[in-house]
Amino acid sequence: MNSFGGKWTIDKIEVFIRYLKAYMQILKKYPNWPLLYFDGFAGSGEIQTNEDEVNLMEGVACRVLKLTEPRAFDLFYFVEKDLDKASKLKAIIDIQFPNIQNKFVSWGDCNDKLLSLAAFLRKNENRNYRGIVFIDPYGMQVNWESIEALKGFHLDLWILVPTGSAVNRLLCRKKISPENWFKSLGLFFGVSPDDIKDRFYKPSKQLNLFEESELRKIDRAVDEAAMLYKERLKTVFKYVSNPLELRNSKNNIIFHFFMASNVEVAMKIANDIVKTSNR
Repeated sequence: MNSFGGKWTIDKIEVFIRYLKAYMQILKKYPNWPLLYFDGFAGSGEIQTNEDEVNLMEGVACRVLKLTEPRAFDLFYFVEKDLDKASKLKAIIDIQFPNIQNKFVSWGDCNDKLLSLAAFLRKNENRNYRGIVFIDPYGMQVNWESIEALKGFHLDLWILVPTGSAVNRLLCRKKISPENWFKSLGLFFGVSPDDIKDRFYKPSKQLNLFEESELRKIDRAVDEAAMLYKERLKTVFKYVSNPLELRNSKNNIIFHFFMASNVEVAMKIANDIVKTSNR
């Protein structure tokens, strides 16, 4: 089963499900458009909500499969890299949703499957598909080229960006980060390692023993990381929502949750949902 991340996990799921219901309300007017759902980190179908005892919360995959009104998705594609979790998820949905056709659980890497999704949508017979892509990693597993592959399709992307956890941890505060960390950040954001360095480090006002100004990590690096990722998303999609800020028990931001789309009304709906949830 998946481990529970805290209240922010519930907030993230509820925002996403609220958006899906609004999305389906609009798409019911277009019954001739087939709808697909893609989940890149689908998990096992269950989430453990307590470390001391096994209290289970239904995972996103099962909640999405239950959405049948005002219309349902026509194709479900669940990806999970952990073979045990993928096997458990398949068993759960086969038992609970035996009458739903075109539901697939695939064991593999999300990056590879996103590229396969793009190839699927490029085929002439699939160009009418509309869909939702839900990318919910716990770290920086998704390379930028995988997100870039979604450009030009009728997709709404919801993606969890580890701005305050993984990204911020690779940005050392009192010294410059190692070059291989800048390379990893560059692959994640789709920019060069030097761009990362220029974005997150500025010359210190204090001089060292050699009367040279050293580079220091900027203040509010987490907010800057969110801003950079939003900028990058806008190179793939026409519209990007304001992010849902997800915080830990110490009230520190650990993730930003973005929606990106080529439809303006989708962004407006996401912004309205996020606004009420960020209060």
